[in-house]
Amino acid sequence: MSAPAAVPTLSREEMKTRALAFANRWRGDQREEADAKSFLDQFFQVFGRDRHAVEAVHEYRIERPERGEGRIDLLWPGKLLVEMKSSGKDLSLDKGGAAFQAFEYLEHLDPEERPRWIMVSNFGHFALYDLGEEVHEFLKGMAPKRTKNLQPVASFSLDQFPDKLRFFSFIRDEEQQLFQSQPEVNQKAVNLLGSLHDSLKKSGYQGHALERLLVRVLFCLFAEDTDIFSWNTFTRFVELSKKDGSDLGQRLGRLFQVLDTPPASRTLNLTHDFKPFPYVNGGLFAERLDVVDTTAEDRLALIKCCRFDWSRISPGIFGSLFQGVMEPAERRAKGAHYTSEENILRVINPLFMDDLKAEFAKAGSAGPLGSQSRKKALGQFHLKLASLRFLDPACGCGNFLVVAYRELRALELELLKAMHLHGKDSQLALGLDIADLALLNVDQFFGIEIEEFPALIAETALWLTDHQVNMTFAKAFGQHFARIPLKKSPTIVHANALRTDWEKVLPPKQCSYVLGNPPFIGKHYQKAPQKEDMAVVFGDFANTGDLDYVVSWFLKAAIYTKGTAIRCAFVSTNSITQGEQVPIVWGLLMGKHKLKILFAHRTFTWANEASGKAHVHCVVIGFGHVNQPTKRLFDYAEGAKTSYIEVSNISPYLTPGSDSFVVKQRKPLGPTPEMRCGNKPTDEGHYLFTGPQKSEFLQREPKAEKFFRPFLGSE
Repeated sequence: MSAPAAVPTLSREEMKTRALAFANRWRGDQREEADAKSFLDQFFQVFGRDRHAVEAVHEYRIERPERGEGRIDLLWPGKLLVEMKSSGKDLSLDKGGAAFQAFEYLEHLDPEERPRWIMVSNFGHFALYDLGEEVHEFLKGMAPKRTKNLQPVASFSLDQFPDKLRFFSFIRDEEQQLFQSQPEVNQKAVNLLGSLHDSLKKSGYQGHALERLLVRVLFCLFAEDTDIFSWNTFTRFVELSKKDGSDLGQRLGRLFQVLDTPPASRTLNLTHDFKPFPYVNGGLFAERLDVVDTTAEDRLALIKCCRFDWSRISPGIFGSLFQGVMEPAERRAKGAHYTSEENILRVINPLFMDDLKAEFAKAGSAGPLGSQSRKKALGQFHLKLASLRFLDPACGCGNFLVVAYRELRALELELLKAMHLHGKDSQLALGLDIADLALLNVDQFFGIEIEEFPALIAETALWLTDHQVNMTFAKAFGQHFARIPLKKSPTIVHANALRTDWEKVLPPKQCSYVLGNPPFIGKHYQKAPQKEDMAVVFGDFANTGDLDYVVSWFLKAAIYTKGTAIRCAFVSTNSITQGEQVPIVWGLLMGKHKLKILFAHRTFTWANEASGKAHVHCVVIGFGHVNQPTKRLFDYAEGAKTSYIEVSNISPYLTPGSDSFVVKQRKPLGPTPEMRCGNKPTDEGHYLFTGPQKSEFLQREPKAEKFFRPFLGSE
């Protein structure tokens, strides 16, 4: 067998562009007999390889003593076996499936022809198996039925192919190591990073340095799996460290410096293992950290992280997975604690997304396709989207900002399609670049966070989300699109939001929306620092002892937005819309500050998506200084979907009606005894009986029946 031809130089950007065109070309139903050869020839061309040059053979014939002659759809001896099926056909390892058939063929190949990689495809989906370098040992005595537990290292749709090119780097003779696909990806991500965190912390490396190191490592892991870095660059970099881990910390420190250095400023003597890394910018790698003294255990923990597909992590979990990482292992085992996207959408949809989608639909109907009137209306709407600014004054790890940015970019994508793509196979006009057309960016987002680590995560999470969204744009328009080096950054301020002037973070004249999930903390659970914060916010307003901590954000927002059209929405415990807090809270907000409730979600259970969930009964309240004629009031029936009614006004109790509320009275209305503290049991439970306890007591003391009375309370 002759040596394969040299692999032509082909940039990742060019391969990505070819992959996008390939995915677009092969959409729809295809037949194995008619289309497999053309499909596979074009598949190789994505990677700059000619099937003939590598001596890959279509319809490779093999003899099967018990079943007669068989034909492998494509065999690249010693490298790759491909089994194709028509659109929609079974690719599984079950009998009759493509993978079952492929592994059966393996047994009948000569040992030197047996490939390491097996790919099966039905045009619309792919599955790739890696049998490892010891493929002959793998196959010894193995019948197809014994491969049933084997998992593909990659399984994806045709549309996802441009994002999975790294799995096929072996086609270009590049070093590659593939890994089993991971179920429950978010929890596994927490566990992997948690193991790395615990291992490093054991050595005494902790606090600020450890937190920054972990965020940088997460960026590198994600960058490697989403084409910010060249394929497997970071994995190979880690594996090139000494097996005892003694030089890994020093290598990471040097790598962070390289990532913060423009190519023109890098030393000419930079070694080959650092050269492939791009300049990132954005400040993420700017600070010089103390070098961590690493061990073999640290190195193994990081390698395990490298073998995970980080591109599968959803935007809403980027930062919040660290909440599980940074806590004790016992809590981490219960799952990462983060706000579900469903609950975040309950805030952002009625606050701005529903209105923006309606405005987009109106602009899209301003004229027929291609007309100047339609193009002008869409262009003006696009400029409006790019002008919006968002502030989360209790942003935590950035969940609300991340999901809001993702939703806005999804709307921008539909907008650009409406402006520039007409028809199924249309493409951007010659000379147009999607990087110039996409106007929205992370610098439209602002946050305040009291803890340093979550503030750093929020900033990084927005960058990573931006790259994920740009990959979606690239698929839609068939152009490579990446914003590296980073040129724009979100503004996330590490500060106490209740003691910070929000106007210095984002001037009100520039702000469009304020949103978030401030800390709740009822009056009985507030500690001295929280009480001092409230005293700063409320000033000479004396009656704060009965208020939840979250009310401080409502008041700060009322002051910040005065005289503007800014709309706000916060999540809160439902207690600020019940009982004694209503006249205090809303007497101040509606009376003195003239706020109006613009929409509201009535009480629902606010839960995260992790196991071991903590449930809190919450409301979402949208408010502002500018009134609107129609307001939506959302409700949640047990076991039913969300419903809403449109009303002219929403009361402080989140009911349709006026802004009136019940005011505390010191004297009874009639000649009745004074009620000192309402229905409040103070018997430490000694006088309270459950139904079974009452029955058991009366069996022993039947004459006590007349002393039992029903106990009525909030439950």
